[in-house]
Amino acid sequence: MVSANGPAEVKLRNAESENCHLEVQYRSNAGLEDIQYRLVESLIKRSFVRVIATPAYCRSAVYIYVQEMTDKGGLLACSINATCLALITSGIELNFTVAAVHCIVTEDGAIILDPDDKQMKRAKTSFTYVFDSIARNTVTSYVHGSFTFEEYEKVVSVCKEAVEKVFNFYRKVSLNITKVVTDDS
Repeated sequence: MVSANGPAEVKLRNAESENCHLEVQYRSNAGLEDIQYRLVESLIKRSFVRVIATPAYCRSAVYIYVQEMTDKGGLLACSINATCLALITSGIELNFTVAAVHCIVTEDGAIILDPDDKQMKRAKTSFTYVFDSIARNTVTSYVHGSFTFEEYEKVVSVCKEAVEKVFNFYRKVSLNITKVVTDDS
């Protein structure tokens, strides 16, 4: 579950004269803080720092709060996609959108998109890629494990194809929001 709030007043120490301050807070379902969650916060922030039209909100802040409900694998990709949807629905001006895809490569070389817990145990390598909506360039990537260059190229290709479904879902959500707004006026 993600909440995107802003633009809001920023603390003086975080104020930037030409850009907006972006703050991300991640909470696990157990409510405990852990160093691994700081990494998730950092990756989410890094993925969205160029997405938000920061010059439009100079000397202000955008706060993103991510609450983990359950972890069945692909937590980072899920958090990034939920954050993007929260920003879209909040009305915060965006330069572009991003979408994340999580996949694994098993010991026998099979590539599995959005693996479940059982499949994650057989993973040799885990990949999370974040792509932009303009040219499908990689914005952020997080890899755990070892892989060959050929596996890397295959995984990027498979993930670029899969991310299209996420962007299509974003379009449907945006159209529904537009329809609701125009129907109400």
